[in-house]
Amino acid sequence: MKIAIVSSEMYPYAKTGGLGDYVFTLVNQLKNKGVECYGIIPFYKHIKEKYVLGKNFEGDSGLEISDEKIEGIEIKDTGKKLKVEMNGRAFEFSIYQGNNCIFFENEELFGRDFIYGPPGGSYDDNHIRFGAFCWAVAKSLKEKIIDFDIIHTNDWITSLVPLISKEIFRIDKKFAFTIHNFAYQGLYPKNVMQELGLPSYLFNMEALEFWGLVNIIKAGIVFSDQIFVVSPTYAEEIKTYDYGYGLEGLIRKYEWKIKGILNGIDYKVWDPTNDKEIPQTYSEKTLAKRSKNKTKLAKEYGFDAKKPLFCVISRLTHQKGMHFFTEYHKEVFSLKANFLFLGMGEYQHKISSLSSIYDNVKVETRFRETLARKFYAAADFILVPSLFEPCGISQIIGMRYGCIPVVRKTGGLADTVKDIQEEDGYGIVFENPTKQEFLCALKRAVELYDNKAKLKKLTSKVMKLDFSAERMVQEYLKVYEKMI
Repeated sequence: MKIAIVSSEMYPYAKTGGLGDYVFTLVNQLKNKGVECYGIIPFYKHIKEKYVLGKNFEGDSGLEISDEKIEGIEIKDTGKKLKVEMNGRAFEFSIYQGNNCIFFENEELFGRDFIYGPPGGSYDDNHIRFGAFCWAVAKSLKEKIIDFDIIHTNDWITSLVPLISKEIFRIDKKFAFTIHNFAYQGLYPKNVMQELGLPSYLFNMEALEFWGLVNIIKAGIVFSDQIFVVSPTYAEEIKTYDYGYGLEGLIRKYEWKIKGILNGIDYKVWDPTNDKEIPQTYSEKTLAKRSKNKTKLAKEYGFDAKKPLFCVISRLTHQKGMHFFTEYHKEVFSLKANFLFLGMGEYQHKISSLSSIYDNVKVETRFRETLARKFYAAADFILVPSLFEPCGISQIIGMRYGCIPVVRKTGGLADTVKDIQEEDGYGIVFENPTKQEFLCALKRAVELYDNKAKLKKLTSKVMKLDFSAERMVQEYLKVYEKMI
């Protein structure tokens, strides 16, 4: 079985969030199972500079990746090239290959400083950039430059691959598609059909048309043989008006080919017993050692290590619930606790300004994975108050490192966190996104912190939970095998 995971991101090459981790984990876990599997992504400027030209990477491109070059990765030019045309414009791609990933290079489209655009914005021609990438992947399949049994695409940015492959090139392959965040659907004016070189007859309600606009994510839903959603609860939520963003009817129509599989993390990559980035390694059997990480972080940031530490490792956006902190800051930060934020997004300036008002608020807006690991290893609570969350992995990583999760009951958060009031519960969950319920959840966490015996028991418990990639990949393999 040969599988290609087509995406706009893959760790460690390109990552702005959970998508990059998902692709990396799926590719590597499938390889470990003996499956021939590669990621396929664009060859961005920073990847070429870092791994081919050997230039130093300063980590200022809005990427959630380590500043340091990871040793052992070799990326070479295969010498293979192909040309695609869209609306009279020709784009030539060169194909590079690394240990676990195939890269499509076009200097005009991807030789830029950012993946999608500067922080807080996006490039106006992203539909052209990634549309051409989709054409290139499909054409390389047609011409057998690359050869796979299953082509697994992700989110709207790569959803044109199954449409072009099946409807235009008539390629006899199986196509899977994963929905990571249904809020992003790739909506464009009708003229984009021509710009992308797509046949006009596909501008209809059963294909790409959506209230007079082009909706690109529909290509992945309609033309793929299998649809994955990154958690079972989110797979149900997108069938509803609140989470379907106008496509809930389409989702219900194709629910027969939809399966929700909960994301998992690689327990070898995220392992507090062997993490070289944290000051003190530990396990659930040696929890006393864990406190050294909090003590060291408290000295670095100037907070009281005796108080509970809440950590937010996330994009600082409205979807992630950051308005709770900016709108209710007086009530939130008056609690006898410390708050650490790590991430970027439209709320980063507002939240950063709060750190100058409150001594118990510390903010890092330049994401560094090495720092994220230190936060996970030190925090008492991982805080994820999202308005919606397809899956989320920060709560899973947090639990792996001994953080008690404080989350809103939605999507993957509902699938991974069970409230301490329930039988066998281990986290704190609030259901409605209101000021009262959010503050109540924080106060419950502070009370839990004061009960040291219970806190220790729950910390040990969450570290033993199994949200591993091993479990996840077994579910994907079952579906892949049925597909072929």
